[in-house]
Parts: sequence; structure tokens; C-alpha cells
Amino acid sequence: MPEITLVRHGQAKQNATSEEDYDHLSELGRTQAKWVGEHFRKLKLSYDVIVTGTLTRQIDTQILMDMDTKAPIIRDERFNEIRLYDLAGLIKEQFGIDFPTDELSFKQHLNLTFKKWEDGEIINPPETFQNYKSRVSEGLNEIKDMGEKILLVTSGGIVAMAVKHTLNLNTEALGNCLLASYNTGITKLLYYDHGFVISQLNALPHLETPARWTKRTYT
Repeated sequence: MPEITLVRHGQAKQNATSEEDYDHLSELGRTQAKWVGEHFRKLKLSYDVIVTGTLTRQIDTQILMDMDTKAPIIRDERFNEIRLYDLAGLIKEQFGIDFPTDELSFKQHLNLTFKKWEDGEIINPPETFQNYKSRVSEGLNEIKDMGEKILLVTSGGIVAMAVKHTLNLNTEALGNCLLASYNTGITKLLYYDHGFVISQLNALPHLETPARWTKRTYT
């Protein structure tokens, strides 16, 4: 029964204003990546293949995890994050809606963005919503055949779409999954009876100590 372990990248650079600016780990993000790798090594986990997207923050997280380097490493752009900063720029340009400045307005803005994106109301997006859906589904279905244990280091939007596909969630729930995605959160999918099931969701065993409780982040 193939198992895909998805790990979201560590915390990215704070106060970023663009896709490129955001694509770097913060110092805490680098530490989070080391901690999750340390946890995996303590459990003596090994993988048949390690997969990441092609973004810097994803690759750096995988390298800092320092897992079994004998496993082949694949970089697959289908697991790159959606370009939320670019989408937010288009929302402002086309609808006059500013980027949010607090957590509540960010949630509302994200749900609005996803709805307009899915409905095709955003002109010239970096990719279509349908492409986002299909590339995640196709990528997961392909890597599941690469072994019994697959490690996928990716981003919150990819983890959220994987959960949406598995549980048949609506688009608002997709946005809520993304909002709740912890940096270096661990989600596990089992491929069983011609489909995926979730065996673990957004777990943080490597941060389950009083000293690390405040090191949980979402960005």
C-alpha cells in the first residue's frame, strides 16, 4: 500500500511582497526544517524516493531535513505553490481590492480569490484553477507508483489541494485547509482500493514540546 508523506516547507521570509521575495526560508524556517528531519531520523524513517517542487524554499527544506541521500531525489514543478502574490495583484488591479492587513481579512481575501479564480473571473492568471487542480492530482497519482514510501516536500496550497481531492471538499474548504497549514506540518496519504485516504493531517510531532510550542507558524 503506497504511502505519500507530505511535508510543507519551513517558514518563509517574513514581510515578503512578491513571489520571489517569499521564496526563501526565514531563520526559524530553517530550524523547523532541521527539527522535522531530526524527528524522522530518530524514527529511522526511510523513503524509496524523495520529491520536491522546484521552488527554493521547498528544496532548501528538503536539504535541511538531511534525509537518506541514497534515495533518488526528484524535482517536479507540479508541486510548486500557487502564485498567491500574483493573484492578489490581479485582484487589486482588476477589482480594486487591496491585499489584506490582518488575519480575518486575509481569510476573506483568500476565499474571494479562490472563488474568482475558480469561476474564471480573473483575467490572465498565472495558471488556471483547473490546471492547479489537475497538476496536483496527476502528480500524486504518478509518484504513488514510485515505491511504498514516498516523501513529498511541498507547499500549503499543494497539501490543501491533495486534501480537497481526497475528501472531495468544496473550494471554501480548500482555502480553509491552506490557512490552517502549519510550516513543516506532516500529512500522510495512503493509496488504498483505487484511491487516496488520509492517515495523518497537518501533524507537528517535532514541535510537541513546551520549548517549541511558540515555534509553530503558518506562513
